[in-house]
Amino acid sequence: MDPYSESRFIGFVTMVSPLQTRVHFPSSILLKKFFNADDGYHAITGKYIVIEGTGCGFLGKITEIALPEKERLELTESKFEKDVFHPTGKVEILLCFDNYKLKAKKGLDQLPPVSAKVYLCSDTFLGSLLTQFGVKDGILPKTLPLATLPDNENHKIDVSSQALFGRHCAIVGTTGGGKSWTVAKLIEQVVAQNGKAILIDATGEYETLKSNEIEYYKFNEISQEGIYFNYKKLRETDLFALFRPSQQSQLPKLQEAMKSLRLIEIINNKNTPLDITDSLIKNEAFTTSREHGYTTLKKKDTTENFKYISACKNNTSVYSNHCTFEMTALAAQILSECVYDNGSPDNPARNNCQSLISRILLTTNDRSFLNVFDFKNELDLLCKNEFESIFENFLKGKSNVLILSVSNVSTENKLREILVNSIGRYLLEKALSEAFKAASKKSLLLFLDEAHLFLNKKVKDEYSIEVELDAFDRIAKECRKFGLFLVISTQMPRDIPRGVLSQMGTFIVHRLINQQDREAIEFACSDANKSALSFLPILSSGEAMLTGVDFPMPMILKITEPNVKPDSNTPSVF
Repeated sequence: MDPYSESRFIGFVTMVSPLQTRVHFPSSILLKKFFNADDGYHAITGKYIVIEGTGCGFLGKITEIALPEKERLELTESKFEKDVFHPTGKVEILLCFDNYKLKAKKGLDQLPPVSAKVYLCSDTFLGSLLTQFGVKDGILPKTLPLATLPDNENHKIDVSSQALFGRHCAIVGTTGGGKSWTVAKLIEQVVAQNGKAILIDATGEYETLKSNEIEYYKFNEISQEGIYFNYKKLRETDLFALFRPSQQSQLPKLQEAMKSLRLIEIINNKNTPLDITDSLIKNEAFTTSREHGYTTLKKKDTTENFKYISACKNNTSVYSNHCTFEMTALAAQILSECVYDNGSPDNPARNNCQSLISRILLTTNDRSFLNVFDFKNELDLLCKNEFESIFENFLKGKSNVLILSVSNVSTENKLREILVNSIGRYLLEKALSEAFKAASKKSLLLFLDEAHLFLNKKVKDEYSIEVELDAFDRIAKECRKFGLFLVISTQMPRDIPRGVLSQMGTFIVHRLINQQDREAIEFACSDANKSALSFLPILSSGEAMLTGVDFPMPMILKITEPNVKPDSNTPSVF
């Protein structure tokens, strides 16, 4: 493979600067002979070229071609057909490579000399450079047949899986640019490589992918494909987001109520004989509702409360932030917390908590919330697919991909955002406990579709405390070394927090028209300079710029169509 084939010679370097390199084309005929459909020299703008150097060569991209002023003024249709013109071009140097090993070098430690020969880069050589990206210590990683060159779909491009996913990945582009097909293609490759991945499907368009290797479940649906997230896997902050307590008067009562209910759960579930303190609390303070069947803890005077404090010290799990208690008893327990030190009812506190109690009762009895979080412990019989058990079976089983659809989940009171954040936090805790890092276990890819709907979200109203839904922010910042790799897909990168975008090591950028979106990508990825970004608004459907930490240069590729396509077509207007 000779990158300096004389048959592809097109010109000489005439000017070199850190920002750009100028090339003189001795004859426009040299440019014409490479194209069948269009003989005009303007057709090679955006093409890759190779510049010969001493010891190393340079790969560049033609960003502009123009005629000298004199020839431009003399240009006519008849002369164009007969005369030879002498165009000049501007070239952006992307990387340098070793002339002997033909391998890309990290960084650009020199520039090409003036008068160096310039050649069109062959597809084969360009593909070989791309395959080398991500190779470390001479160990060849698994490669994925992901794309082709835009002008030569017969030339397949294999991309290193480690370079693509190893530092998290972002797939961005406007509607219709090809993001969904790219996600489907990556899922297809996860199956082909026998990997493990979870896809959170925001719109339901990936239901077409379900197969023997790909499991598909829907939240807020009572069927064989239905799934729910047991509320006992939530955290206190999730309940703060759901119930929105005010900072001063309602939050302390809510926290005390949850602590009391956790104590009831702990004491009732003990298998060993109770000690004196636990026994006294159970016999004297536990009250069971005949109508509803739940148990609350009745707060009394200061003397009796010393027993409660002592019981809490004996059972330190009451101070955890887990929701391991009977949710149906929460509203009643808040009323029990509203007492004075002498045990008499604290009516002002009860009045202050009435709005909180109303929100709790409305939320825990709303069918949309019940189908998602199972506050009444009834879905075990109706649905049977609890998220944690499904996930554990998925990790142990032969399936490669688990798709979780949240398209049926209501956005009322931020239910969908809280659910997706809870799933993200569950996986975050799993990763930090090294569930995906051990040698005997597989790493996990976490795909988040329509990420702008779930990232950078906060729950707050005029009176309540602010709760930040930041599980995926933490995954992006903390979980790479623990074997959990994030892949986000979004049409609005400007709405993704800059801290998250800065953690993305690889970008697959489809067509982007909005200036703010392009600026967000430019900020997050140093390799995506203004010259490369200038091509983004004119990319066709399926084409994308691939750039990242392990890719020495941005490249425009055409993503190969997936075998099974997602249902992403826009409905007909008429």
